[in-house]
Amino acid sequence: MKSFVYASDLHGDKQCHDSVEQLLKFTKEFNPDVRIFGGDLFDFSPLMKNADPAEKNASMEADVWAGMEFLNKFQPHHFLLGNHDDRLWQTAHKHSLGLIRDTAKICIKDIEKKCRSIKCKMYPYDVDKGILSLGKINFVHGFYHGVTATKRHAETFSQSGGLVVHGHIHSIQHASIPKMGGGAGVSAGCLATTAMDWNRAKVNRLAHETGWAYGYFSNKSWACYTARKFEGKFLWR
Repeated sequence: MKSFVYASDLHGDKQCHDSVEQLLKFTKEFNPDVRIFGGDLFDFSPLMKNADPAEKNASMEADVWAGMEFLNKFQPHHFLLGNHDDRLWQTAHKHSLGLIRDTAKICIKDIEKKCRSIKCKMYPYDVDKGILSLGKINFVHGFYHGVTATKRHAETFSQSGGLVVHGHIHSIQHASIPKMGGGAGVSAGCLATTAMDWNRAKVNRLAHETGWAYGYFSNKSWACYTARKFEGKFLWR
């Protein structure tokens, strides 16, 4: 039996500083065998396909600095790239301007260098290659969204009798599915500020919540819990 902590969706300088501080405190106390960061380390808003002119002209310096600082502090063993992180990789491969492609490639090299220095393995944002399997638990960033996201992740990614832990949707959800051997899913919340300009009129934001997942795994079983705020303070077992 080994222990893990899974945290996701920092979004660079859009992070919730109190949540990050509490995660680092918890990780020190829990001392897990495996630390996993589930993606969206950076926000990379200027790299959105539908970014408006103001967004495209915004600096990403604070965003990148905040993400790299978090890697230094949390020191994950595994880093599953999220869809926001993947914007940089897509820019490096597909942008029409060579100068921007080259700049994105330099930034990627810096991130890869940082991960090597802390002995952290990176996984692409990919439904086949972006999965970390530890015993009976599969970890992903996330590919579905909405109120049924965790159920759909469980249906797609959980092993027989296993669990899938994901981020992406910024809320805490639990789901069990009926299939041979059983299957389950847990959404771990986020480390980002829940109220942002882009989601101020989106009803799904009302379900957004900071937190993380932790627990135990073996080749035969699993146990998973979520840390979330209760009356303004984070609770964990």
